[in-house]
Amino acid sequence: MAHTIYDIYELMPKKDCGLCGNPSCRTSARKIATGDMSPEQCVNLKLPEYEKNLERIQRILKEGVEFGAKGTVVIGEEGIAYIHPCVSEAGRVAAETKLTSGPEGRVDNLKYGFFDPFIMCWALSTSGLYKDVRCSPKLGVARINIDDKTVMVFQDGRINVRKAKDKKDAIQTIRLVSRSLWASIICSCCGNAGVDCASGGCEDCLTKVCPVLAGGPPDPMASTKAPTGQTTGLTIFDRAKKLETGKLFEKGFQDLDQAMDSIRKSGQELSEGKFDSKSIDLLKEKLAEANNLAIRFVVETPRVQDATIGLILAGVALDIARISEGLATLIHSKRPVEKELRNILIEAISIAEQAYRSLRTVNPDQAKQITSRYMEFRKEWAKSFREKENRDSLVAIEKIATNGFYIARLLTKPLPT
Repeated sequence: MAHTIYDIYELMPKKDCGLCGNPSCRTSARKIATGDMSPEQCVNLKLPEYEKNLERIQRILKEGVEFGAKGTVVIGEEGIAYIHPCVSEAGRVAAETKLTSGPEGRVDNLKYGFFDPFIMCWALSTSGLYKDVRCSPKLGVARINIDDKTVMVFQDGRINVRKAKDKKDAIQTIRLVSRSLWASIICSCCGNAGVDCASGGCEDCLTKVCPVLAGGPPDPMASTKAPTGQTTGLTIFDRAKKLETGKLFEKGFQDLDQAMDSIRKSGQELSEGKFDSKSIDLLKEKLAEANNLAIRFVVETPRVQDATIGLILAGVALDIARISEGLATLIHSKRPVEKELRNILIEAISIAEQAYRSLRTVNPDQAKQITSRYMEFRKEWAKSFREKENRDSLVAIEKIATNGFYIARLLTKPLPT
């Protein structure tokens, strides 16, 4: 029996610590499945408590991993939506398409799959655009309702629409779903979902425009793509101000401002030996609001190149969510931070706070200083990791600093314009 990427992911530590060079365990699971990364490259899998998980992953790789989603395969020319009458609904039509011509051009071999099933389910549930969202990351399948239409989405890029009013309605529905799932498209170069690339966590996208961000959400009816220019993250706030949807973008960052205030408060309390999780719990609501606004911005901004910066908003929200997870791990452990580690924790929180501040004030010099501080932080952290036994706490502290580091890199990140 062949296994899936999901089976490998379920055995991963799910710490999203970034120690292996990938921003998420989802990306690591994909790369392990394809042979682009060995399981042993995950620092946590080599710890005694994950020994059985590592052995199971190694056995899965020997038994074989299959890619793709379950369901009926649509046969036909790739990238074309097929419209035909609904059998059960007179006067209605059905549409079937497979988005295999993606943002990187025609894709004949989807190495990692098309949609990241976890981000796919997250985006459909977070957007607020759909009713009765039922989505299974394990199966890589989602069912949603849009007005009177039923839509099935599969992780291999298939979208099936039922009970559309006419051909135009069917195609508009496919375009809506495609754009709202833009953040979940997997880059076949680096294995990251679009939102991971937009978070600053992808090394491959630091010197060139990420193909997922540059290409935009696939349109099955488009034959050509408009050429794009290039700018950097320095421009995102000025660009947003010029757009009718800019208020969504700014409101999203205001939510993130409040989330970072909660991070600061929780970090201060933790460094003082307090274990109150109220601030962390409150920021989850702000992150949810920011993500909703990010997807709305992406869907409602007419020009695709401008809509790209909505993915940056979602990416920063993802960074802050991972920072909060690091803090939550420390808080819920109820274990006082050792005196020797307290300075490392304080520096990690400072890196995260000031990295976010450098982004919001568009201060590239400060961002550059943060990246230098992070490199020094990693040296001290690595020394403690080798010497200390409390490695869960150390991984949580490192996660806080690493995601601040990701944010600091966004100002110089190349973006389409």
